[in-house]
Amino acid sequence: MDTHEQANSSLQPQFSATELIHYRPLWDERLEAEGAVAVLVCHGMGQQVRYETISSVAEALLTEARNEQAKVFPVEVTLAQANDDFLARAEVKWEKDGCKHEVHVYEAYWAPLTEGKVTYWDTIKFLLRAGWAGLSYSRPFWLSSFQRWVFGGPKRTRIGPLTWISLIGVLIFLLIQVGVIAFVSLTLAAHAKIALANLPGFQSGIGHWLWSWLHWLLLFVPGVSLDHPTTWRLGSKIAIWALLTAEALFVRYFIIEFVGDVAAYISPYKDSKFDELRHQIRNIGLNVGKVIYGIGLRQATVPNYSQVVVVGHSLGSVLAYDTLNSLINMDQVCAANQRRNVIGRTRALITFGSPLDKTAFLFRLQAHAAEQWVREQLAAAVQPLIVSYRKYRPDHFRWVNIWSRMDIISGSLDYYDDPAVPPSSPRHVQNMTDPQAWIPLYAHVQYWGSDLLRKQLYHYVSEAVEKGMSQSAN
Repeated sequence: MDTHEQANSSLQPQFSATELIHYRPLWDERLEAEGAVAVLVCHGMGQQVRYETISSVAEALLTEARNEQAKVFPVEVTLAQANDDFLARAEVKWEKDGCKHEVHVYEAYWAPLTEGKVTYWDTIKFLLRAGWAGLSYSRPFWLSSFQRWVFGGPKRTRIGPLTWISLIGVLIFLLIQVGVIAFVSLTLAAHAKIALANLPGFQSGIGHWLWSWLHWLLLFVPGVSLDHPTTWRLGSKIAIWALLTAEALFVRYFIIEFVGDVAAYISPYKDSKFDELRHQIRNIGLNVGKVIYGIGLRQATVPNYSQVVVVGHSLGSVLAYDTLNSLINMDQVCAANQRRNVIGRTRALITFGSPLDKTAFLFRLQAHAAEQWVREQLAAAVQPLIVSYRKYRPDHFRWVNIWSRMDIISGSLDYYDDPAVPPSSPRHVQNMTDPQAWIPLYAHVQYWGSDLLRKQLYHYVSEAVEKGMSQSAN
């Protein structure tokens, strides 16, 4: 073997593809004996690549395992049949202090459903309507409240004194951005017509050719011409227009790609435009969740994960919340011999970059009479996580919410608990601010690289296995 071949062979993985990729049943006796843990992750807005969130969660777990001085193993993937479809998962394994861990990461992938379905103006109308609704129920510089049906009846929940001012600020910023985007779009359209009508012809000599094309490109910049150049003013005008155009394009992209999906999923239900889309997204989360918990599978052997952790980022946190509630409901209404102990096996719900509190405040059902409270009671019935702590959020279950003040989409979750229960209670949503998500707007995706999310994921998937080992040793 020559030097070139030796160099190439040293770059090859230690395991062949057939050892790391498997085609096999969802469950087997080995997994039953070793107590594998499952993670269901629901991706957020702007994550359009399939398996991207599986990869992110797997890498986060392995990174934290290395930080804990554990022996990590190469990630394996399995493709299994679930009813009439196939489902892929990543299998993450490590060993620490004689304790073996195996975590299967599944993904609820819904991104293609919303692609091209939500327009810029759909999103703008959604944001304006949301802002107006918030202003209607808050007061400037004064504490206010609204009633929400949680944990047994209508409960008065707090609206902060700065909420009204914050909403005014967001609406002003939004209107300014709409104006900037409109100005840039109309100006570029007008100048594009002029530019297309004045395409440069053939010029002899490279200098003349470059000069003619540069002159033509500047037709897209308002108020600029090379015929009468004026020192630094020419460059400053070009720089200002370039920055303004880039800012308008970025904000427009952010509104459509990140806020647009939220608009489609949580718009008020009297708007039927997105009803079918909402239904399809929910079905994706529910179908993957049913496989993980072994609900309604036709296979002879169904998964029996010792613990399940449900994870959701951004809009995916709303889907994760809806999915877990639906799985609990399915487990409650089926025959006793078909129940899969969804509550008992769910270790944690981890949400980050979540707009759940905003959906509860801005798009809640408005009850003004006794019969309308019946309506809210029915709406709460499909959300068992806000019905009873004892039955649906027992001592072993934790809900962790990670958020950042620099992330305008996320927030502390305060409307999913009984206001009479102190935040220090372990059954209360555990709100944690992430100091590593600090860049305005971009903070919404910075959580993925933060220590806080990584540590929370590792803690809840490894704790059950370590506890079981400790109990067996005693």
